[in-house]
Amino acid sequence: MQTLGSFFYISLISIFYISPFSIALIKYPVPVTRRGLTSLKQTNLNREPDPLLDSIKIEVDPNLKFENPRLKKAYVALQEWKKAMISDPYQMTKNWVGPDVCLYTGVVCAQAPDDENIATVAVIDLNFGDIAGYLVPHLGLLTDLAILHLHSNRFFGIFPPTLSNLKLLFELDVSNNHFSGLFPSPVLAMSSLKFLDIRYNEFEGQLPPQIFDMDIDAFILNNNRFYNHLPKNIGNSPATVLVLSNNKFSGCIPRNLGQMPYLEQVSFANNRLTGCLPEEIGMLKYLTVFDVRKNNISGPIPKSFENLKTIGKIDLSCNQFSGKVDDSLCTLPRIWNITITDNYFNEIGAECDKLIKDHKLVLLDKDNCLANKLDQRPEKNCSLALKNPVNCKTIGCQARDHVDLKNRKFPGPTPKVQNPSPKTTPTPPSVRDPPHTPKPPPLQQPTMTTAFNDLILPPKTGS
Repeated sequence: MQTLGSFFYISLISIFYISPFSIALIKYPVPVTRRGLTSLKQTNLNREPDPLLDSIKIEVDPNLKFENPRLKKAYVALQEWKKAMISDPYQMTKNWVGPDVCLYTGVVCAQAPDDENIATVAVIDLNFGDIAGYLVPHLGLLTDLAILHLHSNRFFGIFPPTLSNLKLLFELDVSNNHFSGLFPSPVLAMSSLKFLDIRYNEFEGQLPPQIFDMDIDAFILNNNRFYNHLPKNIGNSPATVLVLSNNKFSGCIPRNLGQMPYLEQVSFANNRLTGCLPEEIGMLKYLTVFDVRKNNISGPIPKSFENLKTIGKIDLSCNQFSGKVDDSLCTLPRIWNITITDNYFNEIGAECDKLIKDHKLVLLDKDNCLANKLDQRPEKNCSLALKNPVNCKTIGCQARDHVDLKNRKFPGPTPKVQNPSPKTTPTPPSVRDPPHTPKPPPLQQPTMTTAFNDLILPPKTGS
């Protein structure tokens, strides 16, 4: 009965509240729902007592009447949270009064997953509220919460430990806020989590390896301050989407990345990665977007890339790559864009050139070492860099020491941007408003377009 209840719970939310993040994900050629992500495990419903929650007093006006104890706890949690909001310029929480929490703006109730006869808070969506404040421990009382969206606000501070009690949470979006500190450890206890979006915050430190042992389908962690090497167990993850761009990761891309069975889109752009690309990347049979621009990666394009039959866009720009762009890469069945700008490539296959001239392939190649091509590097720089080809078996994870590397600067943080429409050309990023300045609400909900910006595959045309 509990299993049936949990299925109904998620189905109801899917019908009456389909998150824009989820909508964006299912637009891709290989659906993100491949693994049946909207199922809940029965074990998640058997909650153990938690001393942190037990210490929270549930005291309310005795004159207030509640439909059931869960809504009473939700009332306490939301009222305490409202007290911690120091600015609400659009008055999204103005009607957060009274015992009927299901009528609060941004709050959605549904039948409880373990008891279809009672209502419970299933969704909180305060996207684009520009609300300033912090998260309170009482939010851990919302143990039936399935979706929490706080995109584009001014929430700050860290995650209270009590949020580890959100065992049914499967979609968490706190992107474009001012959260700080280490990776939020309560996430590691959210056993039902499928979508994690914490981009555009101020999280820092190392990524805990445990997150790649979780059954999370989408990691959107870009534009933070994470650093150090990528966890070696990254290949354990069943994720479909992995966005780690605009951080400070260093070292090599782990070889077991190729063991991720469902990976469709990956971005390591704008970090400090070194070494060569592992041949194992060619094992990613569903990969559509691969982006490692603005790093210090060396060596040739792995031959195994010819196995990427679903790849549409590859961006290798602003690295230290060298060698040949082979015809086998340009003739992949779904490839439409290859960007190799600002590297040391010295040859492009004849078939590649033909596809470019026939307007069947976009290949951006300036600032390389290509003979008879415009806008290439000075021959002096090319000869110095290419006289000793990179041996990927011995280079390790250190940056290549050549004449151009000493002049290369690591990229700084990228300013926050509002999400462009998928139907229009992305606009240049603009500087985020300071925490104290109200700004008009954008017209759109957050989508994966922000995560990948111009890397999204174009819509199919024709037959």
